[in-house]
Amino acid sequence: QNQLIEAKDEQVMKLQEAVKGEVQTVQTEMKTFASVLQRDLKSQTNEVKSAASVFSAKKVGDAVKQVVEKEERGKNVIMYGVPEEGDQLLEECVAGVLEKAGQKPRILECTRLGMRRDGSVRPVKIALSSSSTVMEVLRNARMLREAEDCRRIFICPDRTVEQRKAQKGLVDQLKKMRTDHPDRRYRIRGDQVVICEDSVP
Repeated sequence: QNQLIEAKDEQVMKLQEAVKGEVQTVQTEMKTFASVLQRDLKSQTNEVKSAASVFSAKKVGDAVKQVVEKEERGKNVIMYGVPEEGDQLLEECVAGVLEKAGQKPRILECTRLGMRRDGSVRPVKIALSSSSTVMEVLRNARMLREAEDCRRIFICPDRTVEQRKAQKGLVDQLKKMRTDHPDRRYRIRGDQVVICEDSVP
């Protein structure tokens, strides 16, 4: 009987040692897994931070670029319909048109935009001394309608591609409203089409 008890005790001890070994193995594997997981998370966090930093820098760079471009464009006007009679006379021709609009600004530069093509008249970009001068020129551009030889010449702000698309949408809307309501007068004010007060019944 004593031998049987001793044999059972020995089996229990072996079982305990086996369980203890398995527990230690599981604990070691869990520590290893936790270490790998922590390393991967740290790596992914660093990648996210790096991407966020690059994205933020790009946004700031784009914003600065837009501000600079807007500032430069704010000192320019675009003139459409100026006959192409030799670019050596271009500045003189532009100055003459502006004078008929009641303006004699200092012209820093004027250049044709785009490639020359038969049957088409390229617009002219005119660089002036300040944005306030540009506003004055644009404000008085309507006076060209009163000059017989300048009625087909138009002066517009120097817009970006996105601004030109938005402006075209406004012009299309203006044309539609004038067609739908010929008894009323409409105009573009800012970024919307409005009805002139004197045409409201």
